[in-house]
Amino acid sequence: MVRPSRRGIGLTLGALILFLIGTNIQAGWLFVMASLMAGAVVAGLVAPSSMVRKVAVERRAPPDAHAGDDVPVDLVVTNPTRRTLVALALRDEHIAPCTAFISSIEPGGTVIAGTVRHTARRGIVDSASVVVSSGAPFGAGRAKKSIEAPGRTVIYPRIVPISRLPELASASKPLHTASVQARKGAGHDYLGIREYRLGDSLRHVHWPSSAHHRWLMVREFEQELPRRLGVVVDTSGETAGDETALDLCCSVAGSVAVYALSAGHPVSMTAGRQGILEHVAGSGRVEALTWLAELRAPGGMPMADAVLQSAPLLGRLDTVVIVLPTWRANNARSLLDSLAGFARMHVVAALVEAHTFVSPAPGAQPLSPEETDALARELAGSGMSIYRIRSGGDLALALETPWAT
Repeated sequence: MVRPSRRGIGLTLGALILFLIGTNIQAGWLFVMASLMAGAVVAGLVAPSSMVRKVAVERRAPPDAHAGDDVPVDLVVTNPTRRTLVALALRDEHIAPCTAFISSIEPGGTVIAGTVRHTARRGIVDSASVVVSSGAPFGAGRAKKSIEAPGRTVIYPRIVPISRLPELASASKPLHTASVQARKGAGHDYLGIREYRLGDSLRHVHWPSSAHHRWLMVREFEQELPRRLGVVVDTSGETAGDETALDLCCSVAGSVAVYALSAGHPVSMTAGRQGILEHVAGSGRVEALTWLAELRAPGGMPMADAVLQSAPLLGRLDTVVIVLPTWRANNARSLLDSLAGFARMHVVAALVEAHTFVSPAPGAQPLSPEETDALARELAGSGMSIYRIRSGGDLALALETPWAT
């Protein structure tokens, strides 16, 4: 359907005025001018529909990206007709709203309109159509057509590189307190000395002991065991803005998970979703980040309840990381009570300071800076490691620097 534009309405009124004036003064050249303007309006209302009727569009977008990236998205426009198509405007909402303009496409030709779009937020982007419009040749009217161009891009949370996380280091806690015990194997930690057995490497021979016992003795090493990591993400509340509190929580959880997985540590994660606790375990990097990209707030479950229900789901762990914004509902007493199921594990609290966000969402109740300090002190007093994250701050530095009271 072609809709008249302001130019078309103006030309129509101008033609009518010239026709009336020409009728009154009997000036033939005014009739010619009025006829030309009227003809332009008619052509401008008929031609645009032929420009968009049979055009085909394909979108080429990356299957995944990270929040904050600039990603290329190409729109491939094909002209299957035997005439030249001109003045095509393409409007696409995939990842970010974008408009591209194509001046002309030869008969049977293809033009690629390349665009670069900023991935402001994490999430799953499913797009179905591109709107193609044209006002050629005179701009008196504009025809629009919505063309199916399905596409899906997973926007992962923003991930920062972490060079160290003490709670996952192999020497971060004694093995007798871990949920998995030391056993013999290939590793770097010295376990003891025993007699040589067929197949032992001669590089491990302990010559002083061999001389003392008059028999070959070899060094035995402790097998390096992965530290099982659990992550609980709070989805109970949200803020507004380009990066919300939940976005930052997912960035924290994703950065920690990527670091742990790259070091060979198994990761399990839980979060409230639609009123129930959702659990993902034994997943790789892509699966974990996709799960985080899909999280939405509010998840319908208070953080204390999520932590309490996570203990039996996550099973035996060495370290559990709870990632939460400092909402008023996340008080120290309820959190400490909910952590009873993680009594033998090292607990880390990553506090996303909600009061540092510029645009709080309606109904959000963040703790004040003084109350946030008090919460951090009380949790640290219970033996937890505390990391404090601020909106707009250096996330990598915050995750490598435990907060000290």
